[in-house]
Amino acid sequence: MQESFFTALRYALSQERLEVYGSDGSIPSTVAARYLLNMALCESLYSPLQLCEVALRNSIHRELTTFAGTESWYDSPKLHLTPWAYEEVDRVKSKIERAKKKIAPGRVVAELQFGFWTSIFEAHYEEVARFLPKGIKGVFRYMPKQLHNRHRIKRQLEQIRNLRNHRVFHHERIIHWTDLEQQHEGILQVISWISPELSEMAKTLDRFLIVRRSGIKPWKNKLLSHWPENEPLKTASTHKISNIHPVPAPFDASNGTETPFGHRWGGDILEITEEQLMAIQSGQTLLLDIQSEYVAFLKKSDDTNLKGLGYGG
Repeated sequence: MQESFFTALRYALSQERLEVYGSDGSIPSTVAARYLLNMALCESLYSPLQLCEVALRNSIHRELTTFAGTESWYDSPKLHLTPWAYEEVDRVKSKIERAKKKIAPGRVVAELQFGFWTSIFEAHYEEVARFLPKGIKGVFRYMPKQLHNRHRIKRQLEQIRNLRNHRVFHHERIIHWTDLEQQHEGILQVISWISPELSEMAKTLDRFLIVRRSGIKPWKNKLLSHWPENEPLKTASTHKISNIHPVPAPFDASNGTETPFGHRWGGDILEITEEQLMAIQSGQTLLLDIQSEYVAFLKKSDDTNLKGLGYGG
């Protein structure tokens, strides 16, 4: 991948975001391919995460409705929410009111965050609200009885919430997670505990394993098919590889063009004066400012051929 193109990507996506994919000193095409793979993995997890969240909140809503005897269970004296949960309900009600809509159970349930639903499996709902452990059977109708353990369920739901909130939905790096397959399986497992039919659909739509097992190669191939690596140029001189090449006639590369080094996007054409050429011939190094971003260093080689093109910030 051309350095100028990768530099443009780094500028658009930020150095901080891309550097975590190239901390091992990998070449630009590998760094970009890792980023694309990570994005594809996040995308593939979005579908099962969404199905899991919607199914979980609806199932809990149904059971809390039965427990409190009303769809507005969040206002019922029969159910004692935690102080934080009451604050979340008030926040949602205020949001609905600001939108000039009627506060209805369906709207409240849809607006409550995933963290609210995972909090229902805290000790408070077993020791104070008394919704658990009986509520487990109603929420997860197809969960094996030996798995009816509040602590275990809470851990699994918190792991899903962490993957959802802090990684997938915020585009953070997950390709390095060694247990990503297990976490993906955990999402599908929760869906299966709630609805076998939804579980079947989730598995049919699921693309995670295909993306994960394909790895970085398809993304690197895609990048290199459009933006190939710089190819070494053979010359008649004693140097087998050169990054300096004479062009018979002047041309404008400002809008992108084919060059001896492959396709290039953008560029400056700098004219060297006679005085500057003499400076090079006398052994001095010539500094060329490229688009106010790079500096090229040009000097005469030991065998009188010009060489020494380097880049600096």
